[in-house]
Amino acid sequence: MAYQYEASTADGRLVKGQIEAPSEIEAMRLLKQQGLTPIALNTIELQAVKQAGGRRTVSAQDKMLMVRELATLLTAGVPLVEAIQSMSEAAGASPLGQASTQIYQVLRGGGNLSRALTTCGISFPDYLIQLVSAGEMTGKLASSLHHGANQMEYEEKIRQEMRNALTYPTVLAVSGVLATLLIFVVVVPKFAGLLKNSKGKLPEISVWVLQTGMFVKEHLLILGAGAGIAAFFLVSLFSRPQIRQKFWDGLARMPLIGAWLIETEVGRWAGMLSTLLENKVPIVRAMELAQGGVQISLLKQQLGLAVKDLKGGKSLAESLGMHRTLNPMGLNLVRVGERTGELSTTLKTLSVLHTNAGQERMKRFLIMLEPITILLIGSVIGLIMAAIMMAITSLSDIAV
Repeated sequence: MAYQYEASTADGRLVKGQIEAPSEIEAMRLLKQQGLTPIALNTIELQAVKQAGGRRTVSAQDKMLMVRELATLLTAGVPLVEAIQSMSEAAGASPLGQASTQIYQVLRGGGNLSRALTTCGISFPDYLIQLVSAGEMTGKLASSLHHGANQMEYEEKIRQEMRNALTYPTVLAVSGVLATLLIFVVVVPKFAGLLKNSKGKLPEISVWVLQTGMFVKEHLLILGAGAGIAAFFLVSLFSRPQIRQKFWDGLARMPLIGAWLIETEVGRWAGMLSTLLENKVPIVRAMELAQGGVQISLLKQQLGLAVKDLKGGKSLAESLGMHRTLNPMGLNLVRVGERTGELSTTLKTLSVLHTNAGQERMKRFLIMLEPITILLIGSVIGLIMAAIMMAITSLSDIAV
C-alpha cells in the first residue's frame, strides 16, 4: 500500500514523500530506519479525499460528542494514543474517523494533542485548543476536555434555543403568506367580473384587492420564479459573514430582542471565560479567546478595549467597568472574584444569571411575537374578505 508521509529529519528539517509498505506500522518503522521521525502518515486515497474536500464539514454536535468520548476514555484510564486509535476504528471512513486517524498519526509521530486537533482537518473552537494545551501542561487533559465539551454543548444549546424560539412564528408567517396567496389565486378571481359591472361604483379598496388578485393569477409563474430568485439571493447574501454580522448587530439594537441577545451573549462569554480560567489559561489569553466567541460587534469592541486595559495593568473589574460592559451586579461579582481568588466561580454565577435572564426575555418576546403574528395575518385576510364583501354589497346601492 502507498503512503504519503510528513516527517522530520535528525537536524529538524521537514520532509515529505511517499513510501510503500504493507501496513501503517511497517511504514513508520521503515521511515525510522531512514532516520526520519514520522509526523503525519496518510494512505494515498485518504490524501486525495483531503485535497478534494478541504476541511471536512462536521456538525457541532458531532464535534462535541467526539471530544466528550475522548474525555470519557481518558477519565477511565485509557492511554491517549490507544483512545484515539479506538475512536478511529469505531468511526471507520467517516469524516470523524478520518480526523481521528490524522490525530493518531500525529501522536504516534511524537506530536501533542493540541497540535493534532489543529491539523486534523476539522475546525474545532479556538478555546478548545487552548484548553487542551493547558490540560497537557497541567496533567489534567481529561478534565480540560470535559470542560471543553461542556462549553461546546452549552453554545449549541443556546443556538438551538434561538432557532426553536423563532420556529413557531416563522411557521405562522409562512402559513399566513400561503393562505393569502391562495385567496388571491383561487377566491378573488371568482369575483373579478364585478370590475366590469358598470351599474355600481366599487369602493377603492375592493378595486385594489380584485385587481391584485387578477394580477397574481395571471403572472403566477413569473411571481413564483421571482420569489425563488429572491430566496436564493437572500440565502447567498446571508452566507457571507459580513452580512450575518450586520444582521446580528441590527437585531441587537432592537428594543426587546436586542436585550435578549445581549443577555445571552454576556452569559456565554462569562461561561467561556470561567471555563478557561478554571483550566489555568492566563487571564489575558482567556479574555482574548472568550472575546472571539462573541457575535455582537458592540459587545466585542467593548471587550477588546477591556483586554487592552487589562494588558495595561488594570484589574478585570476596572477594565470592564470603564467600558460599561457589565451591569453593576456583574461588575460586583467580578470584583469579589478577583479579591477572593475565586474569579472562575463568580464568572460561572454571572453566566447562570445572565443566561436565565436571557431565557426570561426570550419568553416575553415570544409571548408578544406570536399574537402579533396572528393579528397581522388575520388582519390581511380579513381585509381581503371585507373588500370582496364590500364589492358585492355595493351592487345593491344602485339608485332607482
